[in-house]
Amino acid sequence: MSTASYSTNEDRNFDTSDGTSGDGRSSWSEGSTTQQAKARAGKLLEDAKDSAQSLANEKKDVAADELHHVAGALRNAAQSRSGDDPLLGLTGSAADGLDRLSNALRNKDVSVMMRDMESFARAQPVAFFGLALATGFLAVRFMKASQS
Repeated sequence: MSTASYSTNEDRNFDTSDGTSGDGRSSWSEGSTTQQAKARAGKLLEDAKDSAQSLANEKKDVAADELHHVAGALRNAAQSRSGDDPLLGLTGSAADGLDRLSNALRNKDVSVMMRDMESFARAQPVAFFGLALATGFLAVRFMKASQS
């Protein structure tokens, strides 16, 4: 049977009041290095998040401007058509809708839009998937048309 007994933390080399573990090794340097690494990683993550948010806001503004220009082009096309054309009303409605979308994009922050999109996706997953599919299809058609 062992006769050694440990009555206090100092006897177990857990006293860190002088920054050592009792056997001469520094316990603070390991802990502080870990803390510094965590702090640095947190700062890098926060900086990356801020940069991504800034870039997303810039691209959002560009998209809003483009939608506004498309709405203007639709209005011009509608005005150049004859008054009996059944597509005239649809073209005007599409232009108004694009202008509303443009203003909504311009006036909302990206983080708010992402939260709105997430809650819509949770509430209406089938509609969200359908819209995502239609948006992808339209984007591909637009890119193909732009290349020719």
